[in-house]
Amino acid sequence: MSRTKFSSKFKKSMSVFQLAVEGQMDLDMQHPKVYKKLIKFYQEQGVEFYDDPTDDYELVLDCLREDLRECGVAV
Repeated sequence: MSRTKFSSKFKKSMSVFQLAVEGQMDLDMQHPKVYKKLIKFYQEQGVEFYDDPTDDYELVLDCLREDLRECGVAV
C-alpha cells in the first residue's frame, strides 16, 4: 500500500482505526461510511475480498494494521 496515500486520505480517522484494530470498536457498525471508504480504497489497491462480511472485515483489519504500522501508529 502507499503509506502517503493512505495517511493523507484517512488522516482524520487514524484514532478510530487504532481502536478498531485493537478490538475496542466495530468499525463496520459504528463507522459504516468510513468502513465503505476503506473497502473501496483497498479494492483500488488490488486487495481481493471474499464476499463474506466476516472474512472481509478481518481482511480490512489486517490491511489497517499494516498501514497503521507503516504510518508509525502503535497497534
